[in-house]
Amino acid sequence: MESGERKQYEWIRVDQDKCISCGDCVEFCPRDVLRLDNQGFPYMAYRDDCWYCDVCTFVCKPKALSLEEVPYLIK
Repeated sequence: MESGERKQYEWIRVDQDKCISCGDCVEFCPRDVLRLDNQGFPYMAYRDDCWYCDVCTFVCKPKALSLEEVPYLIK
């Protein structure tokens, strides 16, 4: 899957201007969903395993991550 294709299927949005590539989001993800790409930015390697718990956005010190609303997620 190409990088552009990959991002279209992700629920986590990364503001690359704010991201400092610290890896905290990857380290603290309870489902081990996130990885850092070759440029040091997080992406959802295993999006189907995501619990939408929002831990990644909470631990992001520069507030570079946001969790989009997933249309099929039952609330």
